[in-house]
Amino acid sequence: MSAPAVAANQPLSQPAITLPALAPDTAQPAEAESPADAAAAAPASLQSAIDAPSTVDQAQVECMAKVIIHEAGNQPRLGRAAVAQVIRARTQDPRFATKPCAVVRQPGQFFNVDAYNPPRDTDQWREAVAIATQVLNGEGDNPVPGALFFHAASSPMKGRTKVGRIEGHVFYR
Repeated sequence: MSAPAVAANQPLSQPAITLPALAPDTAQPAEAESPADAAAAAPASLQSAIDAPSTVDQAQVECMAKVIIHEAGNQPRLGRAAVAQVIRARTQDPRFATKPCAVVRQPGQFFNVDAYNPPRDTDQWREAVAIATQVLNGEGDNPVPGALFFHAASSPMKGRTKVGRIEGHVFYR
């Protein structure tokens, strides 16, 4: 069950950042696309990340890509980038581990990434790897600066400050 879609620039009840409206070419529909359609719709910066050799640890990229797909695979690209940015922000916060794999393996935080094996021959995987690579290189979108947590919009996190909402996820610090 998913929460109703809400535009990224909808005002929030608490003070928060205003998210930019999604351009038609950056939003990804929830239903599957053909590989040709997905490649054609990929923004140029994302395609560059797909094509460019990575200087980041591929094990860390893989952990982050798994979370992107599992937690936000049905979200627009901006929502997938936001989930990746939460992981990156945690690596820079002393309350969490310093590597993405260690962050996502911390008890009670995410799912068992070691048991999750999404297909590696899909456009969804390639895009998740590209987003993870961009984020780990300090590049790409950060639509929820300062967010360290996110949750399904249908299950709010009491006691946290809301930073923003993208589709079915609400982001908090």
